Amino acid sequence: MPTVELTTATGTLTVEATEPVPGLRVYEVPAAHAPLPQYPWVLAHHEGRTLGLFTTAYDANGAAAAVASMADWTRGAMTAANEISFGGHAERFGLALIAHGCAPTSK
Repeated sequence: MPTVELTTATGTLTVEATEPVPGLRVYEVPAAHAPLPQYPWVLAHHEGRTLGLFTTAYDANGAAAAVASMADWTRGAMTAANEISFGGHAERFGLALIAHGCAPTSK
């Protein structure tokens, strides 16, 4: 099972993650360390870039499935971002995250 290292005020924390789509990780930030406690679930690129925050693992996994075909997520984060942007998927990408309950403050 993949893991993710989080940097916290008290040091590094390692959490278990799933990979619902190759290259994308879903994991839960422990409540004591969550920047938005009502959105503890994170959808992130395998290099660590956060794509969105969610209230449930179900929502984060749904968002991963919704954006799966928009980029080759196994490649570098900048390559995936370019595929989304230059491929004309930026608006669809944002709407897919929102449709699955992404926190409004996520970028």
